Amino acid sequence: MKKYSTCAVLAGCLMLLLQTGCSSDVPETVPVKAVKVVKPSPDGVKAMLTEGNLRFVSGASTYPHQDALRLSQAGSEDQGDHAYATVIACSDSRVPVELIFDAGVMDLFVVRVAGNVCDTDEVGSIEYGLSHVNTPLMVVLGHTQCGAVTAVTHAVHGEGHRLERNIPPLVDNIIPAVKRAMADHPGIHGDAIIPYAIEANVWQGVEDLFMKSPSTRTLVKQGKAKVVGAIYDVSTGSVSWLPDTRVDEILAQVEASVVDVLTRAEASPEMAASPETETPVSAH
Repeated sequence: MKKYSTCAVLAGCLMLLLQTGCSSDVPETVPVKAVKVVKPSPDGVKAMLTEGNLRFVSGASTYPHQDALRLSQAGSEDQGDHAYATVIACSDSRVPVELIFDAGVMDLFVVRVAGNVCDTDEVGSIEYGLSHVNTPLMVVLGHTQCGAVTAVTHAVHGEGHRLERNIPPLVDNIIPAVKRAMADHPGIHGDAIIPYAIEANVWQGVEDLFMKSPSTRTLVKQGKAKVVGAIYDVSTGSVSWLPDTRVDEILAQVEASVVDVLTRAEASPEMAASPETETPVSAH
C-alpha cells in the first residue's frame, strides 16, 4: 500500500510540473543579455588583418561571420561592438577589401573612393569609424596598377586626356603625391614612376587625414587608435605594410604645421580658420 501511495504522490508532482511549465504566466525563453566584445589592441588588429590576408593568398580563407547568426547580430546589435578596423581603399573592383583580409559582416568599416584619397567626405567617414564605431586601427590602403594614380601621373607628364567634369576635383589630392615621387626619384621617368607614386599617394592620404582631422590626431596620440599604410598587389593578393615610423613622422610634421598656423593666426586675427578648427554639427 505504501508503495502505491508513493507512486501516486510522484505522479501528482509530475502533473503539477507539467501544468506549471505550460502556464502562460511563465516565459518560454529567458532573454540572454548580449556580452560586449572587447576589441584587440591596434597592433593586435594589424596582426589579425595580416593573418587574414595570408589565408586569402594561400587559398585557405575561412569566410568568417557570413552566416545567419552574424546577419541576425547585424540587425540587432551595435556595429561598434564588433568592427575592428576602418579601411579607406580604392573603388577599383580588383580590391575587394573584406575578401583580401578574410573578414566578414561587421568586421571592417570600409570607405571606398577612386585613388583612396582622403578629402572632406572620406575624412568624415573615417572619423565616424574611429570615434563612433570605435575601431582601434585605421588603414590607408593603396594598390598596384591604380588607375587614378596612373591618370594623374600622365596628366602631370602632359600626356593626359580629357576627363569627365567631376573626376579632376576628385583626384586632385593625388597630384602632390605624384610630384613628390618624381622629385624623390629624379632618375626614373615615364610610367616607371607610377609604383613610387602609388606609395607616395598612401602617405599623402595619411597626411591629408591628419591635417583635416584633429580628432584622429588626438586618438593616435592617446594610443586609442593607430593609422597605418599598406599596398595591395592585385596580381598576387598580398598586402604589404608600409613603415609605421613614416606615419609618426607625418603626424609630427602636421602637428608642427598646425602650431605654426595657430601662431600666425594669433599674430593676424584676420587669417582664415586653421586646420585645428572643428565645425560643430547643427541640429535641424
